[in-house]
Amino acid sequence: MRKNLIWALAMCLLFSLCANSLGEESYVVIDDDGENTAPDPIFQATVMMRRMSDLEKICQLFIVAPEALTGETRTAALSSDSVISQYPVGGVMLFGQNIESEQQLRNLTGQFRSQAASARMYPLFIAVDEEGGLVSRVANKLGYDLAPSPNEIGKSGDEAQAYAAGQYIAGYLAPLGINLCFAPPADTALDNYIDGMQYYGEDPSLVSRLASAMSKGLREGGVVPCYTHFPGRGSFEGVTLKKLSIKRTAEEMRSSEWIPFREGIQNDIEMILVSHGLFRLIEDDMPASTSNRVINGLLRGELGYQGVVVTDALRMNAITSNYRTGQECVAALKAGADILLLPPDLGRAVRAIQTAISQGELSMRRIEESVIRILAVKIRMNVGSF
Repeated sequence: MRKNLIWALAMCLLFSLCANSLGEESYVVIDDDGENTAPDPIFQATVMMRRMSDLEKICQLFIVAPEALTGETRTAALSSDSVISQYPVGGVMLFGQNIESEQQLRNLTGQFRSQAASARMYPLFIAVDEEGGLVSRVANKLGYDLAPSPNEIGKSGDEAQAYAAGQYIAGYLAPLGINLCFAPPADTALDNYIDGMQYYGEDPSLVSRLASAMSKGLREGGVVPCYTHFPGRGSFEGVTLKKLSIKRTAEEMRSSEWIPFREGIQNDIEMILVSHGLFRLIEDDMPASTSNRVINGLLRGELGYQGVVVTDALRMNAITSNYRTGQECVAALKAGADILLLPPDLGRAVRAIQTAISQGELSMRRIEESVIRILAVKIRMNVGSF
């Protein structure tokens, strides 16, 4: 009895410390009903975050290409036992140049996991683009049969086919050590859709159903899904090296493009990726991925999304032509993003964030909010070995 009382008091003290560290109890929630007394992922993530150094917290925000860590032009294996020791990132993203064979890929992902464990880091996201059809980096490289594309599934309107595609993709990704897939696309195709992109269709309710079904297939196979590309890339007025220009009002998008995202949020989608599009009738001069109006105002505020927000690749021209290297990451964090995907220079990005914190432009509390969200998804989806 006395032991139980001491344990309860200790947990209350820990809860109080975690809540005080964040300043808001909303980030620390305990599920303590009679059937399940285990702390929920947000609570566990908060406790884990408190053990991290400031550098570890900052680095947890990044998903990078292997070459950002190895310094090589092409990485198919890790030649050093400590490639992630300097920058203990939250994840890596693999491309065709990182894939040669099944065994080589298993070895590479295994090396990353082992190095993270040796460095006492939290498990890594190991990510790919794998939508099915043309966007199938792993299947194309390894000669697997391709899952049907979103376009094909959309024509059938068959939720079972979308679910099966998610299951099939997770069925080969997970055994290869890959646990995050930037799919399904939740964009609704409109009159001026972007040629070459994959869409489920023009009906947002259809897109909602099929994106949800594919996500379920991925999730049940042990792979984290991510809706792409908020606020929606189904219509555009022009593309330049600097910006993808889109003329749609918020009101127009509420009744169309945002329906799949809104339903995904209601179904607790783990991640949403924000595009670099310039939404001229919503935000005058900022790409969506660095826009406070788009992320904090619309996605988090109006739509109520509390999950992980991922930027599109920050090394793309739409960003690099508009920001000094490193400042794109500061801008995205200020706007409300959590995961900084593929920065053009990891070292400069980390230093830019450190400088922004030291100068009061960013707070460590803001970083910690993102770290908690990221770790909570890793815990909930059992990424690695928590």
